[in-house]
Amino acid sequence: MYKILIQDLYYDMIRRKVNSSYRAFLRLFINARNKLVFRQYGNHVHWDPGVIFESPYNISIGDRCRIKKGVEMYAKPWGDDRGKITLRIGNRVSINSGTFINAHNYIEIGDGTLIGKNVILSDTKHNFEDPDKSIKDNPVSLEAPIIIGKGCGIGFNAFIFPGLTIGNHAFVGANSVVTRDLPAYSVAGGNPAKILRIYDFDRKIWIRYGSKNEGER
Repeated sequence: MYKILIQDLYYDMIRRKVNSSYRAFLRLFINARNKLVFRQYGNHVHWDPGVIFESPYNISIGDRCRIKKGVEMYAKPWGDDRGKITLRIGNRVSINSGTFINAHNYIEIGDGTLIGKNVILSDTKHNFEDPDKSIKDNPVSLEAPIIIGKGCGIGFNAFIFPGLTIGNHAFVGANSVVTRDLPAYSVAGGNPAKILRIYDFDRKIWIRYGSKNEGER
């Protein structure tokens, strides 16, 4: 019985309050630092310790974003314009742990978008054209930008190919590999991802993609 009392007192009360106070203090320091080094850094950003980033001068982050521990963001421009923003994160964006963002050309994440764990967004590609070289020794090429619209949801472990546009309020299911543009207000999933449903504003319902019949939902 005394072990339960110790647990309730120490682990559930004291340690939680100490950890909470420590994290709050650490976030104050981190946010102050980030405002100095990032090109744009919004207000009320919840930035966990343990986020890895490169070239913060080329990153813009909006207000009230949430960036979780273990997120990696690389944004050093490839080319002559070293001062351009290559990663633009809108307002109220949430990026969960393990997500990898490789933005050497341009990646944009729209307002209110939710990025799940272990998502990969990359505008570069590792080539394998020369069979006489190992994959590691083949060149890495810079590809077209990735644009993710407002209010989107990207599920756990999804991969978004370079050069794609995800329309506003689109949802990408977990473990999906997106190889083509997705329209606004659509649901996609699979490998490669297929459009499964789309919202019909006239009837105010979600319908199976390509369906014209009311019963096909």
